[in-house]
Amino acid sequence: MCRFAAYLGKPLLINDVISKPKDSLIKQSAGAMETDVKINGDGFGISWYVPDVSEVPAVFVSALPAWNDYNLKNMSHQIKSPCFFAHVRAAEEGTVSQVNCHPFHYGKYLMMHNGGLGGFKKIKLALFNQLDPEFFSHIKGQTDSEVLFMLWLTHFHRLEKNHTGSSLEPMIQAWRETLKTLELLQDAAGVKDETYINSMISDGGQIIGVRYSRYAENGPLTLHYAAGSEFIYLNHGICKMLPKQGLQNEAVLISSEKLTGETDEWQDIPSQNLITVDHYKRVNLIPV
Repeated sequence: MCRFAAYLGKPLLINDVISKPKDSLIKQSAGAMETDVKINGDGFGISWYVPDVSEVPAVFVSALPAWNDYNLKNMSHQIKSPCFFAHVRAAEEGTVSQVNCHPFHYGKYLMMHNGGLGGFKKIKLALFNQLDPEFFSHIKGQTDSEVLFMLWLTHFHRLEKNHTGSSLEPMIQAWRETLKTLELLQDAAGVKDETYINSMISDGGQIIGVRYSRYAENGPLTLHYAAGSEFIYLNHGICKMLPKQGLQNEAVLISSEKLTGETDEWQDIPSQNLITVDHYKRVNLIPV
């Protein structure tokens, strides 16, 4: 079912999230704890923003397992960023190849997904017909996740044209429109297969995510967040999110699984909810 982590805050070494913690993302790729799918070895990806260079993120993906990629081990301890995504894949739709590895990107936007769209093969053509031609032509792989991203972009760019001010509101509404479209297409095709969507999208300064399920007997997939002043490595795999100083967060971490042994610092994102992290690192939970 894949595992991922997203970060927004003070510049942080990617290695401090994907490798150093006792329950790091690389460890989750070989033995996830909060899902029935324990092995996530069908590729991985990291994406990060360097605002002083470009608003377009850097993206590095590989079809190798994260625990066995020589390049990942040798580069992640040198990459520091105020916003980054990391993802380990357990393939459900699409082959094990680079084009099917998350995060996906378009312009300054990043997206990654944990889950699956119920009845994807039955509604795939109908989904394609909903896409703006620009986004349809951008699809490179075979995953339902990439199509979901292109559907979100289709709704977002339509909403953004008629919106002034912060882009966060059209980003929120685009998720609602995306889920509504998906449900309508599934209903029209008589699909009652389980749908799971844990997904994150960022423009480099904000993050919006969703925890959603439909016809899921066991409920949605796990998703947590920790917010505070700084995420730090202590020693021997022990990491911690330090409490915020004053009223404002300076670091927010969202993850499929809790990355530290500390349970009190992590909050569950409720089912059927969006999570937003704005430019000021304010976290809001909003019902879909």
